[in-house]
Amino acid sequence: MSSLEAFKDAFMMILSVSEEHVEKMLIEQKRNILAAVSMLREAMVKGNRIHITGMGRSKLAGMIVGELLKLLGYPTSIIGDFLSKPVKKGDIVIAVSASGWTTTTCMVVEEAIRRGAKIIAFTATKGSKLDRLSDISIYVPGKSAAEETSYIIRQLAGRHKTPLTPMGTIPETNTILIGSGLVKMLEGTDGGLERFRETISMIISNARESFQRIIQDYADLENVIETISIGRGRTKKKIFIVGTGIGKAVSLMAAMRFQHLGLNVASVDDWKFRNKDDVLIAISSSGESAFTLLYADEAKRSEMNVIALTANAGSRLAKIADYKLFLSDFSERRDYVRFKVFNGKYSVFVPGFEYAALITLEAIVAQIAENLHVREEEMKLRHANIE
Repeated sequence: MSSLEAFKDAFMMILSVSEEHVEKMLIEQKRNILAAVSMLREAMVKGNRIHITGMGRSKLAGMIVGELLKLLGYPTSIIGDFLSKPVKKGDIVIAVSASGWTTTTCMVVEEAIRRGAKIIAFTATKGSKLDRLSDISIYVPGKSAAEETSYIIRQLAGRHKTPLTPMGTIPETNTILIGSGLVKMLEGTDGGLERFRETISMIISNARESFQRIIQDYADLENVIETISIGRGRTKKKIFIVGTGIGKAVSLMAAMRFQHLGLNVASVDDWKFRNKDDVLIAISSSGESAFTLLYADEAKRSEMNVIALTANAGSRLAKIADYKLFLSDFSERRDYVRFKVFNGKYSVFVPGFEYAALITLEAIVAQIAENLHVREEEMKLRHANIE
């Protein structure tokens, strides 16, 4: 196996599983998709609020869907956030849980039902508690061919359970994909199933273009992987990850997975404890986000290693960074880069760059696990056990 095979396998498997299920979803879940869109439209007309719930990375995937709804003017609240709003009769709760059995998520949903809310579930598990509690369930693809392989055969082959990071990567990334498609359907007054298909296709195609950009120069990727890996072992250098908006949710999803690897991941709340040779991973499509640049500038002054994930090779972030991975993005971002605000020209923001950044970071985790011989079982021991 070449030094980057795990990265390539993980990246392409996530995309292939997603792509494989899109048409199947439009056939098998057409009624559920249309019903969810109708429910959301009705909530907007009646002035009801949309609430997001879930645990860990599932919650963050739901928050990305919530951010997209906000851009369409939907009043959105995150349950458990310090600014969360009360759940009232007629409100909608979007609940995300791949297993459908997450204790806290199901408890929140039960309470929301008692308060008269309607439930849209994103889950990979038909017949689960969350599935049975919901008014509408959207079944997100969560299986890959590798998961059907005998565990013993996988171990004899010298591979982990999958060439992905463990514990639900595919359902989480597909929640973002399918959620993006659903929100795009809200743009028009018709059913919009073609918008659903086109949006998901756009995001997947952009991720494939990003993959091609990354692997054009293996040295950049190898340097990034080596630099991140210093957060594990005796050195225990701290790793900080920053982004804004949807990029912030992506940064938190990546931080959780890096922690499962045994890397010394630090919250940006602990930025004051940064030291020389620590690592900052900065995520910004434009490479001009003031918030992200603030951290990048301070990291350079502190003699930290700065890694940039950006779509803009000429950006200030790219110039600051020691190592960079250039991803692709849609041309609609040009106005954002120019004016520094979301100017409303594009009614539905499509998170192509953010999705590609998440898949890239997931694949990096898979490669580090391969390089350092970190078993999936070891990663699971670092996963939160009370949810």
